[in-house]
Amino acid sequence: MDDRKIAKNLRRVIFTLADGKQVEGDVFLSPYEAHRHSPQRVGELLNSEEAFLPVKTANGTLQLNVANIIQAITPADEELDDLMMLGKKYTVGITTLCGKEITGEVFVDLPQDSNRVSDYLNQPQRFFPIIIPESVVYIARRFILSVRD
Repeated sequence: MDDRKIAKNLRRVIFTLADGKQVEGDVFLSPYEAHRHSPQRVGELLNSEEAFLPVKTANGTLQLNVANIIQAITPADEELDDLMMLGKKYTVGITTLCGKEITGEVFVDLPQDSNRVSDYLNQPQRFFPIIIPESVVYIARRFILSVRD
């Protein structure tokens, strides 16, 4: 048996699932991201190709199907960095399939002729970060009904 363990950082996240239930727990993040010299963020984990996400809850580890996550909320002081706030800032209201509206800020860092909210939303990501006071909310593209900007 191999006793070596891969070091992971834990990050508290509150998930809202497609059935409306909430799951609170810790996700496991790599201390180093492949494309940067800093720890992995929740958004990078959600936008990876993995279909299931292990979440350490009070009742044990739960494997969440990423395709059924509407949103994930994590503390801004742990998740937010300067790179996430590059570009033009927009205040948006996003309405999800469950009828909830989330109001916050997005930063569009795209070429000058393509820096609208619609250009941002048409990027190939499963989850988009929305910055609200004290939290970063990742919203799944497939559960967005409309975006007001």
